[in-house]
Amino acid sequence: MKNGRESSAASARKTHGMLARARSLAVALAPLVVTPLVFLAVLRSGPVPAPLARRALPQEAYDAGHCTWYCHNHGCPHRPVLPALLSGDDGLFGWTVDALHAGGDAVSPHARGIGYGIVNLAVFCAAWPAGMLALWIVAIGQRRRIRALREERP
Repeated sequence: MKNGRESSAASARKTHGMLARARSLAVALAPLVVTPLVFLAVLRSGPVPAPLARRALPQEAYDAGHCTWYCHNHGCPHRPVLPALLSGDDGLFGWTVDALHAGGDAVSPHARGIGYGIVNLAVFCAAWPAGMLALWIVAIGQRRRIRALREERP
């Protein structure tokens, strides 16, 4: 009878371990599911839902009340809300755009817009999210280690 209790206890520990690993995996991968869902919700929430794929940049008229695609396509004439260090052409925004153009020129020297688009997608749709996911996983691992250390205390 003792062997039956031991095997059921071992089975329970194994099941608990598998559930803990599944829960950890679900928490680690949550950003990969939640982020696209939020993105799609925002994309589809406007008065005229935006298409999921575009063949060209939208052409919209300037609106003094808020930014439109006009600002994206021609530069934004609105008064900045953020400090110039972040939003100005000589600040972080301008440096980022210049770096993306330089990367685009290296990737596709004869088609500047194509190279800029490729580098923009690579940075903001692949490298940046991958880095954030890696930091998320590191933070989860650190949290688990801290919990384990707290449980070891007398």
